[in-house]
Amino acid sequence: MSTRALFRPILTQLPRATRRGVIPTAHPLLARSEWSPAQSALRSFTSSSIQWRLQDTRKFAKGVPITYEELKPITEAPNDDILLIDVREPNEVVQGTIPSAVPLPLSSFEKSLSMDEGDFVKEHGFKKPTKSQPIIFFCKAGVRAQTAIDLAKKAGYKQLRNYEGSYADWIAKDQASAHDDD
Repeated sequence: MSTRALFRPILTQLPRATRRGVIPTAHPLLARSEWSPAQSALRSFTSSSIQWRLQDTRKFAKGVPITYEELKPITEAPNDDILLIDVREPNEVVQGTIPSAVPLPLSSFEKSLSMDEGDFVKEHGFKKPTKSQPIIFFCKAGVRAQTAIDLAKKAGYKQLRNYEGSYADWIAKDQASAHDDD
């Protein structure tokens, strides 16, 4: 029996919210005293996913610096939820950047945050971040990224993290990782 076949009865009977990771405890399927292996797998998968998102959200809210190990998976599977911003100047960015990052130079950062959505997109080529969107900043060594965080906080942005090692750390660890794969 395939894995899909094991999950089909559960997925078709659970409410739509459950399929997105929210498990209502009062649902009749979850109130059973006997669990099938498929139900156990579904529960632990969604529970760990919810736990990871909860921890990640807390780190953004507290402004905890992000590490290479946390950032690497984000760059490998980019999405619109988390924005990775390179605050280095264009002449630095052309030498290389972290995958999935968008450039927003510190020299025009404060002015850019005060732009309306349309002008921001015309100027930078990507959507202006919302004030509640998780944003990760980096530069060459982390100093300008921290300045960008301070300016973003002043402008009302809430979920901000600094990749303190920044691009220098990324290059060193990414190259070391590539050598480990050989």
